[in-house]
Amino acid sequence: MTTTPSSSKPRFWIKASPRGKRSGFAVLPDGSGGRVTVTVLPKPWSTRAAAVRECDHIPGSTTHVVMYETEFAALSTTASAMGALATSLADIGRSQADLLGLGFPPKDPVLATAASDDPFLKLIDLMLLVERGRLTTSPLEFEGAFAPSLLRLITHERLLQVVGSLIFRARPRYAERTETLELPRGRLSERSLLFSIATGTPRVESSFDELTMDTPLLQVVASALRVVASERLPRKIAALRPGLQARAVHLLRYLSGVSLVSRERALLTAERLWLNPLDRIWEPAMEAAMPVLRDHAVIPEDGSDDTESLLVHISTEKFWEQCLELALASVFPSLAVSRNAQPGEGVSVPAPWAPRATAASPLPELGAGAFPDFMFRSSRRVIVADAKYKLQAGGLLSSDDGYQLFAYSHLASLGGQASDLALVLYPTRGGGNPQQLKLERLRDRDYPLWLVRLPFPTRGDLQRKGSWSAFLAQLAQTIRYFSTEWVERDGDASAT
Repeated sequence: MTTTPSSSKPRFWIKASPRGKRSGFAVLPDGSGGRVTVTVLPKPWSTRAAAVRECDHIPGSTTHVVMYETEFAALSTTASAMGALATSLADIGRSQADLLGLGFPPKDPVLATAASDDPFLKLIDLMLLVERGRLTTSPLEFEGAFAPSLLRLITHERLLQVVGSLIFRARPRYAERTETLELPRGRLSERSLLFSIATGTPRVESSFDELTMDTPLLQVVASALRVVASERLPRKIAALRPGLQARAVHLLRYLSGVSLVSRERALLTAERLWLNPLDRIWEPAMEAAMPVLRDHAVIPEDGSDDTESLLVHISTEKFWEQCLELALASVFPSLAVSRNAQPGEGVSVPAPWAPRATAASPLPELGAGAFPDFMFRSSRRVIVADAKYKLQAGGLLSSDDGYQLFAYSHLASLGGQASDLALVLYPTRGGGNPQQLKLERLRDRDYPLWLVRLPFPTRGDLQRKGSWSAFLAQLAQTIRYFSTEWVERDGDASAT
């Protein structure tokens, strides 16, 4: 906390994700009935280096701050509000200090105003990142006592955002109807016609196509909106988005001519529905409706709803590892993945030092306790690869990472075969171009290390399953292209 000559109010400094590995959402009460909400987004989504987000907070009001990992926020507020915010920050720090921490003003700050757009749009992007991260055997999840409830609120908001942008584009479609009519039309039922002739009853069962808004697609949408309008969430979660249920009711009024089918039937319809080219614009609405229909509102297991602070978080470092795992597995079938301090199949990294072996005392097997994220074979060469969720400022390999890869270059093996080269896989900042740089191990210079920068998924890549699949395919294609240089025996040590 500090004051500046330009402001009579003290400033409360916050650093987002001090270690640069966590994204999430936090609510900090200010002691006067107000709060500061902080949304922390993955650093590759930022377009500049770590910046300082400036904003004013009036005690008793709600202030939204959207930041990227490792950025600072400077909140101008009163001294009493600062004390309450510091207490709230300490409270959530006991459960997860890697998301938010007290910051110190940087020497030469890059000033930026706090984001003015809807923070819930950013939270939807973060929720989609979690959703896409569930594709592997080690699923990515929000963590925190109220995480399921907050995630539920975001799924509701996502549905309302998508449907609100499409509701005026809803058009009637032809649907087949079967009715018993005095003035037959369309296709007549032979059995009903014979019965009418035999009995003289002037009514015949007819099947015909009719323009109607009561289509299966809109039935799914209306059923999902009804869930949002009727579902109850914990009070402190619902208070983050007041008026959400009223918005759902408002949208339902535009679908007054649509039948409200049961939740189970709507979900089954959504899973089986085929969208023709005219209805393809509703695909995001179907993807947003299915989790709303499938899940239910939840309350923390202990039933409490009176705690002050709120924090939920995810490991963006883990998400980056999962992106790479999916792409590498499609290029290299021999991929071995180490996770949770357990080596992948065939991976061995013995300790660098061991007791001297004697006839009476054979050399023991000493596990190193650390393993590279990936090992695989390409053109008969064994490659060790480690994912690093760093933007690699200056393009240099950090000292810690350098020593780690140096150890792997001597000790790591796959199926008993020593590694021939190593990779460090970094994400690029939003819009950055993939590239790689070759280094050589000293002193012998016979073991190459490639620093590889690969694209991190953008918000647009997460919006649809199709765009997510396209990103993974492009990531795999980039890795395949770069791998042609990895396996060359004699290559130059220049950036590609």
